[in-house]
Amino acid sequence: MDESLSSVTITGGGYAAEIGLRGGRLLSLRHEQDEIVVPAAQAEGSFAGAVLAPWPNRVSGATYVHDETLYELPVTEEETGAALHGLLLDAPFEVVKQEESGVELRTVLEASEGYPFTLEFVLFYRVSSDVGLAATLMARQPVAPGGDDDADSFEAANAAPALYGAGFHPYLRAGSAPLDECRLKLPAHTVVSLDRAGKVGSRETVSGDLDLTGGPLLVGRSIDHAYTGFPEEGWTAELVHGPTGFVVRMIADTPWAQIYTGERMDRAGVAVEPMTCPPDAFNSGEDVVYLAPGQWHRVGYSIEVMHRD
Repeated sequence: MDESLSSVTITGGGYAAEIGLRGGRLLSLRHEQDEIVVPAAQAEGSFAGAVLAPWPNRVSGATYVHDETLYELPVTEEETGAALHGLLLDAPFEVVKQEESGVELRTVLEASEGYPFTLEFVLFYRVSSDVGLAATLMARQPVAPGGDDDADSFEAANAAPALYGAGFHPYLRAGSAPLDECRLKLPAHTVVSLDRAGKVGSRETVSGDLDLTGGPLLVGRSIDHAYTGFPEEGWTAELVHGPTGFVVRMIADTPWAQIYTGERMDRAGVAVEPMTCPPDAFNSGEDVVYLAPGQWHRVGYSIEVMHRD
């Protein structure tokens, strides 16, 4: 990667998105003059816009067991001892193809002591009037480039399926509207909490302040929970500012989403994080993807602006 080039900008249909080449992060997203995600520059340490792989959310205790082997990951949340949000946060992506309204990026995550699989990632971003911003992440264990030596090396290092999960970490905002004046609608019927040590706790039907199915006002609600129980055909989350009719809509089809009302960043926005698996999935095994060599996995989301009278 050209170190002098730290980001790329794509524009189309009234949208403009800046993409960081370090981690493939969504650094900013505007529609006309309105910010519709919290810019990463205004959310230091909050993972704003990050791409989360090969696991989203966390690995509790920064350890997991796979094929009877204990693996240890770097601790990235000191208060709980967890490993947060995967290994792509500082990965250098290269630009494979860029157009005015879209960009294709690529990186390779080499096997390490804590994660013994090499993965190739391809990341697409596109903006248009039809869908707003569309982001797609594809991942696979790379195939051998050819030759007996290469094949032998590949088989030795990558014959086993790779544990895998992925997600995204945008913070939605309705332009300049305060979060406490906004409503959040999310069609999830089950919520999972974490205890103080970062371990996955009970699973319950949404109720009270954690019930977002009706699109309640966010004032007085502090949420940092994983949600599931979405419609099989996919889901739509909407952040709505009633007084102006400003609506930010996210569409995804993941079975999980983390919702966080951004207390550590003065509630500048609400994180709506599509995830392919729940927190600590490397230990529970729930919804973990096992990537066979050469098999691609795809996940994505879109964000668009709507206006209601």
